[in-house]
Amino acid sequence: MKKILISLHHWLETIPDKLYPFRRQIKGKWVRGKQAYANALEEGFAILGPGKLRYSIIFYRGAWHIVGSIVSMVAITYIAQRVFGSETALYVLLGAAVFALCLQEFILHPKRYGQTTRKGIFDIVTWVAPMLVYVAFLVS
Repeated sequence: MKKILISLHHWLETIPDKLYPFRRQIKGKWVRGKQAYANALEEGFAILGPGKLRYSIIFYRGAWHIVGSIVSMVAITYIAQRVFGSETALYVLLGAAVFALCLQEFILHPKRYGQTTRKGIFDIVTWVAPMLVYVAFLVS
């Protein structure tokens, strides 16, 4: 079961890499998708150093984080209403999601990818801001 969850997490985490829409020239050939994304990352690491990303990649990933946040909120709301039938469950599940994101961005990603704290903060903001807006409209 653990292997399946890890594989699913990796697959979800690499969706933006596979769908990278910007073309890049690699060895005289124009490419998109995973190859172009990997090239953009390598170029950024070469210029800025290991674990540091260019702003274009940070904003691209941030846009995907916002999409992921919205999809997560839809799933969490569905689970809270259908499985638990409680508005309290919604807040508990959203809180658990934020906790898991913080664990991922500040503990797991720095160890696995050498991610900087600044990148982690940006990622948390892009994930949590839509959730806060959702909760603000839900309460009022």
